[in-house]
Amino acid sequence: TFASFGVATILVVAIAMLFSINTSPFAGRDGKWVTSRNIKDRLEKELLTNVSLRVEPTDSADSLKVLGRGELQLAILIETMRREGFELGVSNPEVITHAGEDGVRREPLEAFSIDVPETFMGVVLEKMALRKGRMTKMVNHGSGRVRLEFHVPTRGLIGIRTELLTDTRGTAVMNSLLEGW
Repeated sequence: TFASFGVATILVVAIAMLFSINTSPFAGRDGKWVTSRNIKDRLEKELLTNVSLRVEPTDSADSLKVLGRGELQLAILIETMRREGFELGVSNPEVITHAGEDGVRREPLEAFSIDVPETFMGVVLEKMALRKGRMTKMVNHGSGRVRLEFHVPTRGLIGIRTELLTDTRGTAVMNSLLEGW
């Protein structure tokens, strides 16, 4: 949590990734900022303006754990850093869980809505079922498009946007919102 103007606010983070120095055979060829100190300084600068990120140290001096709201937010940060000349390696995204009041580990649950042409409704339902999505609402306005709403764990949404855009030939419009734990 962090305090802002006397009001306690919970900083909600659902995804974590490790940012580290590039250890590939081609390290040092593309970027001008390649050390862990450069990466740490850039992430500290980002924290000044991006209140939805958190950066934590790790056991290794060469990497930092970056926590954010979602996969897209972290992807934008990575791409921005690469365009600025930073050369870094990143891990796969990892969903953050919290212990509930009863001691049970809980994962983030999201409300996911997708608007697609009727012809692609079957493939969307199939993909979401494979990712533990539970349909809560379906609206067909008779215009040829259907809006489907799901409750789905955040881990089920990692990588789904690309799959659904491919399966619907780029016609899907998607939105997700953290619902709870």
